[in-house]
Amino acid sequence: MKDFWKKIFPFVMMAAAFAVFAAVVLLKSQLSERGCAALCALGGVLLGFGAVGLVLSGWRMTPEQKKEMERGETDERNVAIREKAALSSWYWTLYLLWAAFMVIEIFVGGLWGVAVSAVIVLHCTFYMVNIYRWNKKM
Repeated sequence: MKDFWKKIFPFVMMAAAFAVFAAVVLLKSQLSERGCAALCALGGVLLGFGAVGLVLSGWRMTPEQKKEMERGETDERNVAIREKAALSSWYWTLYLLWAAFMVIEIFVGGLWGVAVSAVIVLHCTFYMVNIYRWNKKM
């Protein structure tokens, strides 16, 4: 059953993307500009995920290539590199979130400032939870 969903899901996403785009075209007069933009963005995301799923489902690997890929995923050196990259990217996203927070607070304020503050707090909380979780594992 799991293989069935892996095979059918990209087609479902593509169909949903085209349905969203059709809804935008048909309901353009009834939707606000932001609503149209949001639906177009959703359709684009669905179309992208569906297309990538279709391309990856058509890509076949030999058993030797699969074994080499598994070895590369579990190699200690590669795992350490991915962990360092994840930590570095976490710090960069934190700095970018703080920059967005400052820009929104200075120029916009209000509800957007509160929303960005909540995102930053959730980002830091997620980091602390993961530190705790990984310290328990090690």
